[in-house]
Amino acid sequence: MGQQDNGQAMPLDEFLTETLTPLDAQPDAKEIVVEGAKFARYAEATGTYDQVLTMLSSFKA
Repeated sequence: MGQQDNGQAMPLDEFLTETLTPLDAQPDAKEIVVEGAKFARYAEATGTYDQVLTMLSSFKA
């Protein structure tokens, strides 16, 4: 998908490890959220939704 050269992208091996380890421990998990995505996943609950949306909207593809 062209993200291999993006300095902000999580390396694939790291993503797979961080995703598959909890999935292996909880095969019926409804959701697996990698550490680097938790700030966005929980933004509404933590009251940071506007800040997160502004930050993510500023990134160029």
